[in-house]
Amino acid sequence: MVTGSKVKELVLIAMLSAASVVGRIVMTPIPGLQPTTVIIMIAAMGLGFRQGLMVALISTLVSNLPLGHGIWTLFQLLAWSAVALISYFFGKSRWSNNLLYSSLFAALTGLIYGIVVSLNALMFNLPILAYYLAGLPHDFNHAIGNFAIYLAVGDRLRRLLREFSAAYFAKK
Repeated sequence: MVTGSKVKELVLIAMLSAASVVGRIVMTPIPGLQPTTVIIMIAAMGLGFRQGLMVALISTLVSNLPLGHGIWTLFQLLAWSAVALISYFFGKSRWSNNLLYSSLFAALTGLIYGIVVSLNALMFNLPILAYYLAGLPHDFNHAIGNFAIYLAVGDRLRRLLREFSAAYFAKK
């Protein structure tokens, strides 16, 4: 049986995923700039790892429908799942309450995402270091974009999700 609080959680995951998908598609013309990583980070920090992971999986699969699926989809799923995991633990740290540290962490998640996605080179027997270095300018754009997005809206969204989470878990 699905309870009212469970429905609220599912709706929130769906809304975050929808914002992530739309943001990623709309921002496609600007290389590396998209809110998906930050939204996944905030979902994991504010709601929990499972919820962040759900936003990561839904965002990747749905946004790749118009953008294109391929072998990279698997590595995007892995990369954004890694972002959700490390963000969950970062959210438990004392540094997560500092806007500058959280914005820097958001930048770091862009670089981590790039490293994980670059592992797809191993499937094609490509030189991994050369492959990663070729994508580094894109990863820097991703990191800078994540920093700016978190600085602009991340902290407010994280606080809203934490308030929801506190109310959600208090009723259980």
